[in-house]
Amino acid sequence: MVCATASAGLAASASAADVGGLLKAPPVVPDLTWQGVTVFGTYDIGGQYESHGAPTGGNGAAGIITGMNRGPQWLLVPNQSSQTAVGIKVDRNITEQLHFIARFETGFNSTTGELSDSLKGMQKNNGIPLNQQTVNGGGPRAGQLINGEAWAGFEDKTWGTLHIGRNNVVSTDMVGAYDPLASYGFSLLGYFGLLAGQGSSDTARIDQSIKYYNNYSPWRMSAIYGKPGTNVNDFYQGSVGVVGPNFSVDLVAGHGSDIVSTFALSGPANLNSKYLGAKVFDTDMYGIFGKYVFDLGRNGLQDPAEQKFTVTGGYSRIDFSNPAGGGFAPGHSTIGGYEIGPILSTNGSTGSGIVNYAFTGGDRLVNISFITGKYQHDAQWSVAVGYYRYDQKSYGLGVNSIPGIVAPGYSRTACSSSTYINCAGAEQVVSFRIDYDWTKNFRIYAGVAYSQVSGGFAFSYLNTSEYNPTVGMRFTF
Repeated sequence: MVCATASAGLAASASAADVGGLLKAPPVVPDLTWQGVTVFGTYDIGGQYESHGAPTGGNGAAGIITGMNRGPQWLLVPNQSSQTAVGIKVDRNITEQLHFIARFETGFNSTTGELSDSLKGMQKNNGIPLNQQTVNGGGPRAGQLINGEAWAGFEDKTWGTLHIGRNNVVSTDMVGAYDPLASYGFSLLGYFGLLAGQGSSDTARIDQSIKYYNNYSPWRMSAIYGKPGTNVNDFYQGSVGVVGPNFSVDLVAGHGSDIVSTFALSGPANLNSKYLGAKVFDTDMYGIFGKYVFDLGRNGLQDPAEQKFTVTGGYSRIDFSNPAGGGFAPGHSTIGGYEIGPILSTNGSTGSGIVNYAFTGGDRLVNISFITGKYQHDAQWSVAVGYYRYDQKSYGLGVNSIPGIVAPGYSRTACSSSTYINCAGAEQVVSFRIDYDWTKNFRIYAGVAYSQVSGGFAFSYLNTSEYNPTVGMRFTF
């Protein structure tokens, strides 16, 4: 179906000059800039079939397999190729050498108009059985008025660039730079922020952070440090890379203390609870990412755009361990002011909603790998494919040996089944998308992703695979 659509689109493009009328491209929207201040925005909406899906419930879509995915769904879906958002960016000259820069951006659900709020989606599903839940999962947008980047700083042509505020972490930048399909609908890296947030989707962006980057051709480097005390206590990452005419390579490493990964509370006693649950842990990570561009020449003398094929890929390893500082206690406030609090059992007794001990008896080691290819035919048509994989070995085999802890979801011995969450396992996604840039501002896209989980990654899942044919449009200004 996708190939047929693409062929029809190519034929329509070739004859558009003869047809006229409705097939003419809409006018280009000029940049909205005044005195160095630019207003920008993105609107992304689409239609999607999910072979094993879940209702959106006003949240995002479950185009990549998750625990609550169950039956076939036809859905109007938000933000499948990019995040719907609006913001301002500032670039004002102080001197010829030194600029003042800033960026403030907030994301929306394109189907409801509501502020993006991943944690609200989980809160709404507290106490609801998995087979009745709407889409929910963690993320760095938690209903704040400005829920995206929010920073100010300086850029110097010699000394580099400095941001202070809420910044994307370095690993998030790597996903954006090396995954041409990075998105909720077509990428494992975009949907589950294990790599982007160095272990948790919640920490793909952090408050109270300082970020620096610079280029010393052909070398480049970046670094971030943050101590927000909400979704993470201490966090630092750095990268060093080399850039050539047709390639780039970046090495990344980092550490996070008391990283928070939120989840909805289970059990009917927690229905309508205002609290969330969370795992808290430390992580150490390293990774390598690369890109190579093959120039394929022009499509003729009348087309100034070069055909090219770009190959990208990467590998990263994340080590999850119990928090060395002890983690957090119930009552801790994470991003958006959400509280990690007590949970109620079916007999009415109260327990902690925070798990600080999930890796007792063995760290969780997750290997992340991916490879993508993107063919740019001309200034308008492009096609991208990707293969993504998360792998883990058994971990946390001593959790049930902790006095007073009963964790039926944890095995005491190494395993590879989906019976326990700490078994060895994998998650894989293969995806394809074709984009047509009708104008600088307007894009039409179509594609599909197939996702599959096994072993510990499939623990408590209602289904273990899904495919999601999707068509959509994106408007930017």
